[in-house]
Amino acid sequence: MKKIIRIVVCLIFISSVSYASYQSSNRPMNHVQKMENESEKNENARKRKGQKGQIPQHASIDAYDGPQTCIACHEEEADEMLNSLHMRWDGPTPELVNTNGEWFGKANGGINTFCTYAMSSRGACFSCHVRADGNAPHLPERNDVDCLMCHSDIYQRTFVQDPENTETVTNVLGETKTYVFGKVDELGNYTSVPDFDKMPEGTTMVDVARNVHLPTTASCLRCHAKAGGGDWVKRGDMGANTAMATIDQDVHLSPDGAHLYCANCHAAPHHKIGGRGIDLRQTEAPDPACQDCHTQTPHSNSTLNRHANGQVNCRVCHIRNFAKGGATEMSRDWLEPHWNPAFCSGQGGFVGNEISESFVTPEYVWFDGTSYVYNIGETIAPDQQGIYHMAVANGGPFDGKSSIVPIKRHLSNMPLHESGRIVPPAIMWMFMTGFFDEAVTRGMEEQGMTGSYTMVRADAQMLISHGVDPIENAPACIECHDYSGTTPDGSGMIPFTALGYHKFPERVKDCTLCHESENQAWVGMHRQHREKDISCTSCHTSEPTGLVQEQELLCNACHELKLWEEESHEKHIEKEVECTQCHTF
Repeated sequence: MKKIIRIVVCLIFISSVSYASYQSSNRPMNHVQKMENESEKNENARKRKGQKGQIPQHASIDAYDGPQTCIACHEEEADEMLNSLHMRWDGPTPELVNTNGEWFGKANGGINTFCTYAMSSRGACFSCHVRADGNAPHLPERNDVDCLMCHSDIYQRTFVQDPENTETVTNVLGETKTYVFGKVDELGNYTSVPDFDKMPEGTTMVDVARNVHLPTTASCLRCHAKAGGGDWVKRGDMGANTAMATIDQDVHLSPDGAHLYCANCHAAPHHKIGGRGIDLRQTEAPDPACQDCHTQTPHSNSTLNRHANGQVNCRVCHIRNFAKGGATEMSRDWLEPHWNPAFCSGQGGFVGNEISESFVTPEYVWFDGTSYVYNIGETIAPDQQGIYHMAVANGGPFDGKSSIVPIKRHLSNMPLHESGRIVPPAIMWMFMTGFFDEAVTRGMEEQGMTGSYTMVRADAQMLISHGVDPIENAPACIECHDYSGTTPDGSGMIPFTALGYHKFPERVKDCTLCHESENQAWVGMHRQHREKDISCTSCHTSEPTGLVQEQELLCNACHELKLWEEESHEKHIEKEVECTQCHTF
């Protein structure tokens, strides 16, 4: 009897453990559990791929003789790099509306509202460049591919200074200062060497070569964190500390979050990097999308999924603020020189008056994936407020391809030639002297421009993509909508009127455009129209201006002996007949 009782107790215990295990394995994971699992999965993937840690084949390296040490075994990879954006600073532009796909970039037609014209910086902007020869005027060659810039987090380099290559100036403070530049040969090649003072003590180049790895977040931030002249300055959604971001700063990159690396989203097939913002020119690989990792229905709520699959980009709800890890530059005034001791390779330089902010609320624009970005030599016109948009998203409401995205808007003042072209300043002269007008005059001489110029207000829209918040910080419905159907701008996150949501005919407002007047709540009205598969553009459109042809001919084109009736609109909508098939707008 005791034996039977003992068996029964054991069976009950086993069953309870099995049931608890079943419950545990089938219980929906919360956000933290998902992040922990994702982090463990990514860490295991890194170990398998050699993201960190020595690659066995590299242990036999016993000497380092510059890039050719890597290229000896990696010729194919070096050849891939030769036509890449990171090597050339230019590339194809299929997503620019003001080109026909020609190659443009920072090295070719590139100018922006930050440090303006990089190619006139005399090497100041080349320190991040993958090319070991700086940015020589000739096309890159294999031995110019400095693999370690992306494949080692401890490697640092510097340009060899040439005591014979100097310039002495008198700056706006009345001081006389001599600047020393990098050593350049007759072909325009800079000489770069390892900078052991910035690497861990005792580091040798053999150590560096033996311990290369796939790019990490820190690898990418080596350059991208300090774009624009300082940490967090340019992009607004990344800085040096993003490499070890807190979970509130960036849930994707944080070690306490998903612990992803940049390359998890910015795939690099054949060393071509995917991902283009509004203000960038080149597209050399497919742009990453949230849906590459997340499903088309990421929410348990159908209304939220409709937002995600419709006109509200995921970034809108999941990036509430930018510049969460440091202050980002919002405007720059070149006519107010300010001394920055870190500029010009630590020799110091004058930049414009920079206004920076932290925890900035984004602006919102429509973006269909294409944009206008100004290229040197083009003419440009102002908007109604007199502002010259040097980078602006393309897109509009209810066009079937655009969505609302968050942006940082950077403001500046730029020199506009009397011909309507932006003047690329000889920006190094500004850095050295603080005299921006002289830098503009020298820039005009370099470009063969004569005549006069004026300073104008300019801006650039910059897509905010990084710094995703934890899911708990996503906004509630009431933060965007007041359910009136015309939520006033300024009372919620999204400026609906400015974005064109409230631009519709009066007959839409009183519900008489397609049927007799009805009175229904905003939420219910939208739900009923969706159930009938009525497109947004059926209501969010301009007033029809007429018919594409005479009514009798129009009706007979599809029907015989049919007369127009009051309910005809509803019947056409049920059959998914587009408004434009019958009406002009």
